Amino acid sequence: TDWYMPAAGITPTQGVLEDYEAIWNDLFPLCRIGDDVLVHRDYHVDNLMMTHNGCVGLLDYQDALAGPPAYDLVSLLQDCRYHVPAEVEEAMLNAYIAARPDLDEEAFRTAYRVMGTQRHIKIVGIFVRLWQRDGKPGYLQMIPYLWDLLDRSLQHPALNALAAWLARYIP
Repeated sequence: TDWYMPAAGITPTQGVLEDYEAIWNDLFPLCRIGDDVLVHRDYHVDNLMMTHNGCVGLLDYQDALAGPPAYDLVSLLQDCRYHVPAEVEEAMLNAYIAARPDLDEEAFRTAYRVMGTQRHIKIVGIFVRLWQRDGKPGYLQMIPYLWDLLDRSLQHPALNALAAWLARYIP
């Protein structure tokens, strides 16, 4: 709402912004399943490294915090820089869920879609900001794929209100 909408020539009213915030206030509790975990927040293949003993090391973790377990998984499997085929994403998601019998599968899948949607919307705004404020237009080429990922996530029934809001206010 801060960067993309103005760049697209859309000036949202205060009521439109309040509706958007209310939708997210309803969605975020769906992501709170189980205990919070370490969330890297920039978890993708370029920030992972094999160590000398075969373990995975993390790079660029200064923004890490505690958060929902689905966040980093969706960051990795729906990365805007590396296109993961839907069938590979689903196989990896299934493997993660199978390795975590403590998770409620349906709740986790909902959290995964909500977190993915939040990330894609956030990143679209960041990329527009990088273009407008920082003079880095190269990021704009990734936005169409982010919209594709967003459209996939918005198919989840928990996201119906957000999908309707986006359809109404963002062409």
